[in-house]
Amino acid sequence: MQRAFNIHSLPFLFTALLFLIFPLFVTLKNRRSLVARGFFFWGFSAFIWQLPYFIGYNLTNQALIHSLYKIAYIGLIFISPSVYYFFTRFLNFKSKRPIYIFYSIALILVVVLFKTNYIIDGITPFEHGTRTNPGQFHSLFLIYVLAPLFLSLKLLYREYKRTKSPYNKKRIKFFLISLPIAYLSVVDILAMYGLKVYPFGFIFLVFFGVSTTYAITRYRLLDIEVIIKKASLIIAGFIIAFSLIYVYVLYLQPFFYSLPSENWLIFPMVLSLIIGSGLYSFINFVRHIQESELTKKFSYRSILRKEAVRVSTAKNIKELLAYLVRDLSSLVRLDYVAIFVSNDKDKNFSLARDFSRGKKSQKLPLNFILTSKDIIVEEILKTKKPLISSELEFLINTNSLLAEEKKLKESQLRHMRRINAEILIPSFCQDQLLAIFAIGSKVNSNEIITSEDLEIFTSLSSTIARAIHSFILAKEKIRLIVASQNTIISAIEAKDSYTRGHTERVAKYTSLIGAKLEVFLRNFPHGLASLDWSAQLHDVGKIGIPDSILLKPATLTKEEMQVIKEHTLNAFKIINPVSEWLGKDIISGIMQHHENFDGSGYPYGLKGDEIHIFARIIRVADAFDAMTSTRPYRMPVSVDAAIEELIKYRGIHFDPDIVDILRNNSLICIG
Repeated sequence: MQRAFNIHSLPFLFTALLFLIFPLFVTLKNRRSLVARGFFFWGFSAFIWQLPYFIGYNLTNQALIHSLYKIAYIGLIFISPSVYYFFTRFLNFKSKRPIYIFYSIALILVVVLFKTNYIIDGITPFEHGTRTNPGQFHSLFLIYVLAPLFLSLKLLYREYKRTKSPYNKKRIKFFLISLPIAYLSVVDILAMYGLKVYPFGFIFLVFFGVSTTYAITRYRLLDIEVIIKKASLIIAGFIIAFSLIYVYVLYLQPFFYSLPSENWLIFPMVLSLIIGSGLYSFINFVRHIQESELTKKFSYRSILRKEAVRVSTAKNIKELLAYLVRDLSSLVRLDYVAIFVSNDKDKNFSLARDFSRGKKSQKLPLNFILTSKDIIVEEILKTKKPLISSELEFLINTNSLLAEEKKLKESQLRHMRRINAEILIPSFCQDQLLAIFAIGSKVNSNEIITSEDLEIFTSLSSTIARAIHSFILAKEKIRLIVASQNTIISAIEAKDSYTRGHTERVAKYTSLIGAKLEVFLRNFPHGLASLDWSAQLHDVGKIGIPDSILLKPATLTKEEMQVIKEHTLNAFKIINPVSEWLGKDIISGIMQHHENFDGSGYPYGLKGDEIHIFARIIRVADAFDAMTSTRPYRMPVSVDAAIEELIKYRGIHFDPDIVDILRNNSLICIG
């Protein structure tokens, strides 16, 4: 009934145990996961399929072997519905009808298997063990076995084309590659049709089992490249180890048989233990390398993607840098990050933002400045490369420098430590140094800043430099536009002493009111600066008004007043060529500054919050200055009288909140 141990049966035992242990491990780790349960059903079916072959290869009783192989076919039968079930859970499909159909067919096939010879028609010994003979309906049975492969691939491909998520595409891509590989295990059936091949289908099952288990438990099937690469290395180690045991024992088998039957297994057991220990070390080595790569890969992608969004949506430089230092510190686990931004006036670098996570790195004072003559700034300007403290220390400690050079490097190192910097990253745009990143050490003292970290810092510094340059360029162009328009306005005011200085005063009142609303104005690009530009240009449309009306010393007629009202529309004609640079907020302030809070104003009849906040502020400042300034047709009123008039029309002509700000603060003292 029992014969000597057949070494050819080991692959079946190895595969069976793998598909019992790994899916069970996945299920216990994710007990509520339907995907994990589906993988367990799949693995348990594969276990039932492989284990009887291991036992049958070591028996001589033909009837018992035949019965065992029928049990093996039960596992093969139930692989089909378990595969389809797994992928419907993986893709989160709600329909269960196909699953019920597969399981119903599986139960029918089990009955056919045991009651007839239509699927298995006996067994036949061959040089490696014992194989089954195909029944007359065995080819139809194979179609049933392969059906879930094609159905699952169809579902996967359809979902791959439909989904927009790159992560889902990677998950699906993994199975589009690994599932056909797993089904190559059916090559073992070729022996049933007379081909004298060793049953090597276990290799494909092992590949699929290891890679899928690893993917589910470690990466949630996120990264196909890393999973395939890592699984391939692990499986290669398994196959090499198994091949060494298999070949070695196979060739020494005659020698082992000459030993007492109780002792011959000692050698392969010891050999297995040695190779297993080496394999364990190999797997840990691969795991450490690949996990390190994956961690950096995903963290870098996250940082670059997040900062790209920051750059595109940031309202101003301060907001952009505030998020940047926090993101870098959090995602790269740095104990300190600071950013110094160039000052247009003196070309020094002011501390714009810093973030400290560790106790050893204290935050710098907000007014801290790196001058253009600072030794580390000069070095960065000269080399245009990152300045790294560890490199400085290496050069100093190796005594490879001349005395003067060594003194210079020591001074640079002291200056870097003064600002808590392990690395200084220059941020250049068009050969202009716009910012300097001061990078501290890692929060975990056992970790160092690697070349990969340095690469991401350099990439981000280039992106930030372009963003800062864009902000500066936009600000400068708007300043030039405002300056040119103010020149024209000054020319108009020069013709009339009554209106001279009106624009500057309105802009000043507007800025003072805006300062009280600074938190709210941060929602707009350039905030207070944009409000100031809008106020300075609010009367630019009066350029097109005839002097006879603009400078008339008497009360205007209804027709003349209508011409005056057209100055808001004239303003749009004047600023339209540069509207792209000014932006919609500045233009709205100009166009809407004569709209009334109750909707009775002009030119559009907007009311309440429909009126841009810039226009509502300018409306109050403009009215206040008009009342407290000398006009051709009347004398100025007192400040108190002007305030009373604003209060009288509070909620009618003017935004109540803005009137309250003007009333409750000593803004009018500048008038």
